[in-house]
Amino acid sequence: MTFTANRFDWSISHADDTLVVTFGVERAGIELPAPLRIGVELFFQDNGLSGPTIAIGGPVGRHIRLVTGISKADRAIEYLQHCGAVLHVGRAVWPLRPISGLGLAWSADGGYGHRIPPLVAVAAAVRAVRLYTPDGLEQLPQASRTNRV
Repeated sequence: MTFTANRFDWSISHADDTLVVTFGVERAGIELPAPLRIGVELFFQDNGLSGPTIAIGGPVGRHIRLVTGISKADRAIEYLQHCGAVLHVGRAVWPLRPISGLGLAWSADGGYGHRIPPLVAVAAAVRAVRLYTPDGLEQLPQASRTNRV
């Protein structure tokens, strides 16, 4: 089975035990450590920056966000890698673990705004989360999610 999202310049294919993603020019996938990812997702939702993602199931879920503007983001890439992020460019292959039930081992989502955020926006969101929670390991408090229109 192959899923292709030409609008976002990436292609996804999978077999029973493997997921393969090919990223187009100026595109990449960024995978953040889970504690940072939660805060970044909230930051993106609050600022209308959500975009395409891939979620891979299993005991420890993985989320890969499609980003653009990677050729002009060397410092942002260094910062994100320092924070534990993994940048996937070109072609990435992930093993899929068997899951119980009838659900898929992975899913792709277009995001709320259906726009691809630049990599530097992810770096800015990580920085904001780390400033708010200095060790970068705590979720944002509930209060930060209230009073949003």
